[in-house]
Amino acid sequence: MNLKHMYTFVEVAQCKSFSLAATRLHTVQSAVSRHINALESSLNVKLFERTTRYVELTAPGKVFLRHVEDILTHYQQAQYETQRVANGKQGLLRIGYLSSACAHFMPDLLKRFSLSEPLIDVQIFEMTAAQQLEAFSEGRIDIGFSRPIDGGYSGLINHQHLTDDPIVLVVSEAHPLSKNSSVNLADLAPYSLTLFAREQASSLFDAIISAFHRVKVQPKVSSEPGSMQALLTHIASTQHVALVPCCIKNLQTQGCTFISLTMPLSVPLEMHWQANGVPVTETWLSWCTSQTLAF
Repeated sequence: MNLKHMYTFVEVAQCKSFSLAATRLHTVQSAVSRHINALESSLNVKLFERTTRYVELTAPGKVFLRHVEDILTHYQQAQYETQRVANGKQGLLRIGYLSSACAHFMPDLLKRFSLSEPLIDVQIFEMTAAQQLEAFSEGRIDIGFSRPIDGGYSGLINHQHLTDDPIVLVVSEAHPLSKNSSVNLADLAPYSLTLFAREQASSLFDAIISAFHRVKVQPKVSSEPGSMQALLTHIASTQHVALVPCCIKNLQTQGCTFISLTMPLSVPLEMHWQANGVPVTETWLSWCTSQTLAF
């Protein structure tokens, strides 16, 4: 018993004629007869009453027809869905993102993508840059939004530059620098400096330290919180200072004041994906290329 036999059986049942079924199937009547005989032999039942004047389903044939129609419907649906998954038009897309950098654009971005590709389910995971690298290596995410990654991943993970996020000073509202409209890095020398943990975003940490070295100022790094929200809470409650991407203004910043730097300093935001990504990754990338994206 195979699919060809089942399709032949349905045609004969609908046409009530072997010759007409053969015509509709673009084959010869003898082939139709062989298919029906093969089915009857396999099932050990008679599926049709046939004479020179008519062909009718037997009682077992009517039962078998219902099941065969269900089987063929399920097969066609399976074929359709399998092809959509293979073509990247259906499936699961997993996205890791930095909440502080992406919270202002991610909801609209995902809403628009879902309208374009309603059969692709999207799961999102809040992750630091380091956590995204680990997730990529373990195959747990397909797309990542984070800071630049270590050069050792060249060729394994592709990237696209999205925007440059200005780095600004953040202090408590009661801090002596809070009334300044701008500051230079030398102004920060007397104060304890809080930076986001290097192990979570090495490119951000290194960009800030390098900026201090360029102006020959030795920063007094005193703490490295592992989350931006923890950093803001720490700053709001102390006389420490911190240098952060401007985007963290989107977080809970009560008690904090943000001040621009006189020396332009920024950190990139990038989109990453594995070089040998799954089909839905290609669909996402193609869709992004066709959009006007605002970051």
